[in-house]
Amino acid sequence: MCAAARAPQVLEPRQRSQSPLRGRTPWFEGDVAPEMVPEKYRLGRAYIPKTRYLDPEFLKLEQERLFTRTWLMACRTEELPKVGSFVEYEIGGHSILVVREAMNSIRAYYNACRHRGTRLACGRGRVGSFICPFHGWRWNLDGSVRLVLDREEFVPRSDEDLALVQLRAEEWGGFVFINMDPNAIPLLEYLDPIPRIFAPFQLEHMRYRWMTGVLLPCNWKTALDGFLEAYHVAGTHPQLHRLDKSNTHLATMKELDNRTWSPTTAYERHAHYSSVGRKKTNAAADAAKDPALRENSAFTDERLAVAQAVQYIQDDMRGLENERSWRAAEALKTADLPAGTSAGEHFIQLYRDLSLAEGYDWPRITAQQWAEAGTAWNVFPNTILLPNQGSVFGYRARPYGGDPDRCLFEIFSLDQVPVADYDKKRDFKPGFYEDYREAGLGVVFNQDLANANEVTVGMHSPSFDGHRLSEEQEMTIYNHHRVADRFLWAD
Repeated sequence: MCAAARAPQVLEPRQRSQSPLRGRTPWFEGDVAPEMVPEKYRLGRAYIPKTRYLDPEFLKLEQERLFTRTWLMACRTEELPKVGSFVEYEIGGHSILVVREAMNSIRAYYNACRHRGTRLACGRGRVGSFICPFHGWRWNLDGSVRLVLDREEFVPRSDEDLALVQLRAEEWGGFVFINMDPNAIPLLEYLDPIPRIFAPFQLEHMRYRWMTGVLLPCNWKTALDGFLEAYHVAGTHPQLHRLDKSNTHLATMKELDNRTWSPTTAYERHAHYSSVGRKKTNAAADAAKDPALRENSAFTDERLAVAQAVQYIQDDMRGLENERSWRAAEALKTADLPAGTSAGEHFIQLYRDLSLAEGYDWPRITAQQWAEAGTAWNVFPNTILLPNQGSVFGYRARPYGGDPDRCLFEIFSLDQVPVADYDKKRDFKPGFYEDYREAGLGVVFNQDLANANEVTVGMHSPSFDGHRLSEEQEMTIYNHHRVADRFLWAD
């Protein structure tokens, strides 16, 4: 039997733990036993069989048992600025309406007429009541029935029985999450430890800068996987550490040797990675994200190294950085560094001074808080958030129909607003493109999304049986599947 076809190693229960894990295949108390999972879908040590991506039966299981039992990020509260504002959220064949029922109340309903199932509203907008476009039945924003045309002709049903069917809807950090399981644990408990760790970054004081959805020729998990680790950076984004940002040729051996090391940490439900600079002998013991550390071997002047890194991200990706951090980076280029202060540390101070002067709430974030926040979090099951002060990136992936090789992938950028603008309302409309190359996403995102089709083609090859992952840098990907098994196989 060839090596590629050998059965994967089954993870032993001895690795179970309740604590955050770094540097090995995660396993927690409460996880399902391997024998509970059909062999073709069974995880091994740092191994994920490709059937979990390509098999239509597995996608059907996800739609029936995963998306219906987990907390899903549906929208931002700012997308519901006025009473009657609504957003349609679609996933796994379900259409759900999220609506501002009152200024202090947001609700979610299944988007179906109680008469013959017609969808009540599409996309986003604002209504005074929900009116079925087929026969004109009507419901109030609180879900109560308002009008049944010729009601006396129907078998008697109570108003309660005719009300729109409500789902759980709860809020955190300016996001609205929904859950189709009435017995699900509360959102904040489900998200733990994310709310505590993200608190210093004040996501509730951020607003959309932009949001773009694209159709990708890959499984929804493949789309997320590309953003759940930084192990790919040297291979996919070699220009990030070059003076000439237009040079996107393959990384040299020297550049590979000096790549950023990004260990992953798994929690009970969620996981994150942290880009921490070059790998050191004792890195696994003390690796921590440091926002003042922006290594770039292409520059002899560390001020230019930091400034170029900040400005490239702002110019190309339009997120994680913003026009204030760009101006702070520009000032850094010619700044006299205080004695004992690195260029990265001085940039943080310049950025802070600008933000405070222009009316932003700008708390000091400790080294411990930065280290615990890491670089990017998988908010299980289908959202990724990159915590940062002043600007945040987010990604969300959903299946597209019943095809396991297609998905809707959304990228959004949030920017913090001044204190004086917290209560200001504005119109926001996300973009959508069937071809990501027409979306104007910039070089870095285009490089990432170009991988989607190549991964899918390769996974369909008979020579490939599944993902074999780094136990240091790719456990965010494994962790998703470990947690998914709880919802797919445990009752």
